[in-house]
Amino acid sequence: MTVMTASARSRMPSFAIGVAGGFLGLLPWLLTGLRLPLQNLWATATMPDDMPLALLPVSQYYAMQIFALLLLGGVFAGLAVHLVGRRRALSVWPGALGVLVVHVIAIAQSFAVVGAGLRDGSESTIYLLGLLGGAIASALCAQLGFWMTSRRSVGVAAFAVALAAVPFATWISSLVVAFTGEAFPPPFLSELVRWLPAGVVGAALIWCGFRPAWRLIVWVVSLLALWVMPALFTAILYSLGSRVMLGDFREMLAASAQVFPMVLAEVWMPVIAAAVIGVVGTVVRMLAQRSHSEDQARPMVPGDADRVGVSD
Repeated sequence: MTVMTASARSRMPSFAIGVAGGFLGLLPWLLTGLRLPLQNLWATATMPDDMPLALLPVSQYYAMQIFALLLLGGVFAGLAVHLVGRRRALSVWPGALGVLVVHVIAIAQSFAVVGAGLRDGSESTIYLLGLLGGAIASALCAQLGFWMTSRRSVGVAAFAVALAAVPFATWISSLVVAFTGEAFPPPFLSELVRWLPAGVVGAALIWCGFRPAWRLIVWVVSLLALWVMPALFTAILYSLGSRVMLGDFREMLAASAQVFPMVLAEVWMPVIAAAVIGVVGTVVRMLAQRSHSEDQARPMVPGDADRVGVSD
């Protein structure tokens, strides 16, 4: 009987974590039943319930959801590897490979289904290649998210969590809608999507801390990303959601450029909330750590031994 080496024992759990993380990222879409969204360029008239099954919701209207589904798979797996790796020896690269395997299968299956159903023509080719390029870029971002969150450096891992905060809100929104249905989303969902990233960024900044000094860069860039990313996503969705502009890249870019500053002027309040959460939480954490260190460093005086374990 072959004895499994220590190296193999560290690779297999990591690969399993990567696969599990990849599927966890896809969970909101898996729960919907995987029915492909209706396509404007579909070759034949088809009812929604008769659309084929796909592992990704390939559609320009679901572009940000695809990004979140893929990105969060890498982030979830990376965080799991980071936490497990603190307690036992664990190879990192098999986890990245596990995430990649899930994403390659999901992208290949989904775009094969869509490509087979679209009508012929250059418009369909542009549509398919554009979305495919976006999905591949999202999978690459998932790999980056995995490698950042799986690092032993808390500053780097916390930075990755902060950057994933806005897509995480999209992921949570998709998860809620998977249970409620798109026709009747809960009234609190829009406020949740608005404020949840602030909580995630604030928690990431508390985890990051102020020291060493380079981590202040993480604070600045994380808060800046929290301000810019919602406006950027809204501008992109605005241009992709217009059937009139779709395919006219100059008009799409002009429309996005017009919407972006308008949204940017309205989404600054969550940034303030995240900064307050981060500062207050970090100060409380530092005071608690200092108090704990002082208690451990305090020398025992005569009579303390008699009081150990005794309560009034």
